[in-house]
Amino acid sequence: MKKFTGVLLLFMCFFIGASVTEGESNQLIIINKRTNQLAFFENGQLVRTFKVATGKYDSQTPVGTFPIVNKIKNRPYYTANIPGGDPRNPLGDRWLGLDARGTYGTTYAIHGNNNPASIGTYASKGCVRMYDEEIHWLFDRIQLYTNVVITNSSSSFEEIAASHGYSPYSKLQSVNVSHSSPQPEDTAVTVTAKTPSNIPSSYRFEVFDGEKWATVQDYSKSNKLVWKPKTAGTYNIRVRVKSDKSDKAFDDEKIIPYTIYKPAKLETVNVEKESPQPVHTSINFKATTNIPNDNLVKFLVQTGDIWETIQDYSESSELSWKPTNPGTYNIKFQTKHKLSNNEYDDESELNYVIFQPATISSLTTDKNEPQPIHTPITINATTNNDSSNLVKFSVFDGESWSTLQDFSPTKTAVWNPTDSGVYKIKVQVKHELSREVFDSEKELTYTVFKPASIESIISYGSNLLSVDNKIEITAAVNDPEDLEYQFFIYKGTQLIESKGYSPVNNLSWTPTKPGSYKIRVESKHKLSNNAYDDSQEIPFFVFRSVPLDAVVPSETKVKGDRTILLKKRL
Repeated sequence: MKKFTGVLLLFMCFFIGASVTEGESNQLIIINKRTNQLAFFENGQLVRTFKVATGKYDSQTPVGTFPIVNKIKNRPYYTANIPGGDPRNPLGDRWLGLDARGTYGTTYAIHGNNNPASIGTYASKGCVRMYDEEIHWLFDRIQLYTNVVITNSSSSFEEIAASHGYSPYSKLQSVNVSHSSPQPEDTAVTVTAKTPSNIPSSYRFEVFDGEKWATVQDYSKSNKLVWKPKTAGTYNIRVRVKSDKSDKAFDDEKIIPYTIYKPAKLETVNVEKESPQPVHTSINFKATTNIPNDNLVKFLVQTGDIWETIQDYSESSELSWKPTNPGTYNIKFQTKHKLSNNEYDDESELNYVIFQPATISSLTTDKNEPQPIHTPITINATTNNDSSNLVKFSVFDGESWSTLQDFSPTKTAVWNPTDSGVYKIKVQVKHELSREVFDSEKELTYTVFKPASIESIISYGSNLLSVDNKIEITAAVNDPEDLEYQFFIYKGTQLIESKGYSPVNNLSWTPTKPGSYKIRVESKHKLSNNAYDDSQEIPFFVFRSVPLDAVVPSETKVKGDRTILLKKRL
């Protein structure tokens, strides 16, 4: 009797809350034992997927297509005599019985469980377990006689559904673009849509430019679009797909935001100071780009084979560069849009020469000052870089400057002064690339004097005189300033008296013995390094009494009471 009652209860439970009206369902359940997942399709669309547990052994959960033949709430677990709804019941509180292996919903089912940790594993004796709250959701939506496909497959749920004759709506599995956003104008962007291969579908591509949607490629079998935007902006790319059997405007869609920017372009590069420039000069560069607010600028300098970044990408388009070493530099300007993934969008280069300004290492003359007029004086200048520097020699005579040699590579000049005086010799140097009047200069003072020149010796008295008569002679010169004189008295060839250099140009002498004498006068400028600059001699004949037939030497002339020796250089 108890056995009959149990069987009766079992059959009653099969139909509690169940509708037996048969009809074609627009639903489908797929259980993939390979992944232990359950997929619920409705109206051609994959609505939801769930994790499940299947048989501990592969053979325990049958493979095939089985309809749901009953829906039971709080089914008892007869094996252990556990009532339905009891927390100990391993069937949970929902049962979807499957007509599998001729059991007609009595043995194989999709049901809840009291061991949530088993979900996602291979743990059952053949049924399909779900989390209790998730089977509640499915139980309330699933229709009787909905087919359940149990399989072990590497295909997608959509592909499995199509292979079993279910016509799901097409679903976009992915939409890929060949170039990630953002990209510059005129970039060919390929958009590729992917759907399940077993569902014949058509694709439509649209672009929103911020104001309106435009169809770029209408529904076709091509799942690719090559889009080449011409104008910068923020776009939306919309891909729509529908299966060939769909009665919808579209089954699925995906919208991808995409930014297009205008690549940065260098319009001008201005340099405050033109090349060449000396070292330690602050040189300002300014780059102008097509869209300054959106672009970044980078400055680099090449020294040898190495590029050195002197200002990395920044919003500042100006640079102050102060080179410390001479050389020929390459200056590179690079710009890119803030959104650009490129190393640069545009670049420009210019050459810039930096030189070492000329300096004077030494300034010398081949003859130490002072020197007499008409003396060739060689002026030598040594510079820091003789091969690249130009030299100019000038002389100041106290009133004006005169150029001995204008700027030239020659580092030597010859100066032949014709007038006495204190001069300034100035040497100016500049690098051959210098734009300055000169880079540096140096002066020295040089004294030039006029050598002494005795025009005549004036003797007050006759050249023929008697003993104890005083002789007075004077050295006559054109320019007596700064001259010195010395006198020598000879008797025959014997020096008998001398008077060293002094500014006095005259001599008084009284002979005490008769004989043939000569008086020599030597004169020199006080700056002269010579023993003398000029000399004159005058003869005298001294006797005890003056003979009546005394003859005046032919080289003298008598004028009044003076005898004058005409100029005669010795």
